[in-house]
Amino acid sequence: MTIVELPQVLSKEGQGLLPVNTPIRSFILTDKSSPGMACQITNLGATLTHLWVPDNKNDSRDVVLGFDDTTAYRTGHDPYFGASVGRTANRIAKAQFALPDYPEKVYQLDANNGPNSLHGGTDGFSFRIWDVTLTPDLGNVDTPGTSLQLSVLSDHMDQGFPGRLRMLCSYRLYNHALEVSYEAFLEDEAGKDRQVSIVSLTNHAYFNLNGVPGHVSTGNTSQVKDHIFQTTHIGSFLELDETSAPTGTVVPLDQDFSMDFRKAKTIGQDLFAAPGGVGYDHFYPAQQAIKRPDEYHLGKDIDRTTPLVLAKVYAPESGIQLEMSTTDPGFQFYTANFVHLDPGLIDTTKDLLDLGSEVGFQHVGKAKGGYAVHSAFCLEASRFPDAINHPAWRDQVIIRAGDKYQSKTVYAFSTI
Repeated sequence: MTIVELPQVLSKEGQGLLPVNTPIRSFILTDKSSPGMACQITNLGATLTHLWVPDNKNDSRDVVLGFDDTTAYRTGHDPYFGASVGRTANRIAKAQFALPDYPEKVYQLDANNGPNSLHGGTDGFSFRIWDVTLTPDLGNVDTPGTSLQLSVLSDHMDQGFPGRLRMLCSYRLYNHALEVSYEAFLEDEAGKDRQVSIVSLTNHAYFNLNGVPGHVSTGNTSQVKDHIFQTTHIGSFLELDETSAPTGTVVPLDQDFSMDFRKAKTIGQDLFAAPGGVGYDHFYPAQQAIKRPDEYHLGKDIDRTTPLVLAKVYAPESGIQLEMSTTDPGFQFYTANFVHLDPGLIDTTKDLLDLGSEVGFQHVGKAKGGYAVHSAFCLEASRFPDAINHPAWRDQVIIRAGDKYQSKTVYAFSTI
């Protein structure tokens, strides 16, 4: 794989809590085994900003939503595009939890999604500058088996989480696939309350296999309703409460036709029949995670080097097919129900408010395009959401001193 660094840019006002003029680095990854395929990564949130994949005419299309301007990431217009999120992906109900080691102590988190904590809080890992480990092939030499590696350190009680946690992320291209891997471990510190914590990481890429930028419209030209979706090794989904946190009930797919993708169908076929009525934003657990939950306990010494295929998506217009496999016990399927970046609306708002080029109004999609509702889908592989608050699931996320958290997700591309 070849890794080439792009010129650095400086952060601007409004990028989360990031100080203004913080250097942001970006890298282009290519590999001889994957002609026509490349990706771009920034160390702001260990974020996947671009992913070029050849279509059935051998033309490369960028298949992930995001921005051309790196300073647009982590602003108010950014719904975690391509970000590495944590300490815990997805929601923690009521923004609080207790550990079985200290059941009397309740850890209060940042409630940034109604009453819940989402994706690690207001200043989670997606908002941080990650350190970059320069691999030996940085430059123009193609070296097989290497990856772009990034790391970030989260101190004890950062966003309310105990323990000093080191996270590692690696991106690797090979054989027309993008592999995203995460590791985490607690650094040695005195104090029993620092010897245990929770962790669940994911990549929040928004895919549109017809390519982006999309158009701000309600037609299939920009939406993914025509994409054909199929799950494998999936037999149920997690029921949600009114705040989108899991209730603890695992619902068999036979009980809800709208959630059943065991036989391939378009994403749009039952989109508004799904629970909630606005699209999909639900967790699909792997059958093995339901049948043998002990096999997904974080501290258990199990060989997880072989990811399991859980989802396939195909776009008839481009001919691009994505197969997602992971070592995680399931994935969140999200159809961009609340994504809507309309450059026309932004320009109108600027005029009404008599504003110039303020940072909050500069950011639209790639190539100055917009993104419509349902213009993408996410396959967020992770541990179960709110696992720590459900005794049957909590061992998926509890990490103790000496444990190593690991996950690997592979996005493999082909054409039909």
